[in-house]
Amino acid sequence: MPKILKLRKFGLQIIKLISLIRYYQINEGAKIFRNLLFSKNGYYSIKSSVFKNKIYLRTDQSDPFIFEQVFCEQQYNYGHFLSKTDGWIIDAGANIGLAAIYFSNLYPNAKILCLEPDTENFKLLEKNTSNYLNIITINAALWHRVEMLNISNKLEKSAGYIMEAGKNNSADQIKSKTVIELIQEYKIDKISLFKIDIEGSEKELFEFGAEAWLPKCDTIITELHDWLKKGTSQVFFKTMSQYDWLTYVKGENIICIKN
Repeated sequence: MPKILKLRKFGLQIIKLISLIRYYQINEGAKIFRNLLFSKNGYYSIKSSVFKNKIYLRTDQSDPFIFEQVFCEQQYNYGHFLSKTDGWIIDAGANIGLAAIYFSNLYPNAKILCLEPDTENFKLLEKNTSNYLNIITINAALWHRVEMLNISNKLEKSAGYIMEAGKNNSADQIKSKTVIELIQEYKIDKISLFKIDIEGSEKELFEFGAEAWLPKCDTIITELHDWLKKGTSQVFFKTMSQYDWLTYVKGENIICIKN
């Protein structure tokens, strides 16, 4: 590795350590940093009083990168806080549960619904959130209508799986959930925070029937994927413009807070 790249890698590690110490104090920040340096059997295992149980990250997936986004870069720390009762949070595209854990630590009184379609991601989601009693895990994909789905790009890393309408009746088909189904099933009167990271499916989500559930949302945090589905941003902003939002960008996320 060229010297300049080694120096850059070292510098990024120092930034990571400083960030962890800044947010989680010297002892816990340093402990988390050490855990991220050494893996065993294909996993980083993070044990800290910051978390209610061990957090497992796969070395061959995007898990360590997502961990840095959530806990080092604080990309979900959007500067506005929910009420003391906190209400309901929906995490669509929950992956292995890192955002849900962050939200649970920030809003311990909130009820958090996590939707994750991929089986392997879901197993680790359940493991990582096992001691978080306010987190409910659902092995399904958020979709704009009720139908069975398939993953169209299984060769990609699991954080980037794209859903499509089911083309066959194979055993690996995935069930979908709509926002209205979740609202009715869990008797949700208000969605305090709706995090949407569903690899392009946000286009259909906001294009078809969003007017039925958007009035119930206080805050939406989403990542838009125009490179996966052309016109996603256009659909999103056209739909959102029907309501009064304070909107800004943090990291990869568009954050919309209802005025």
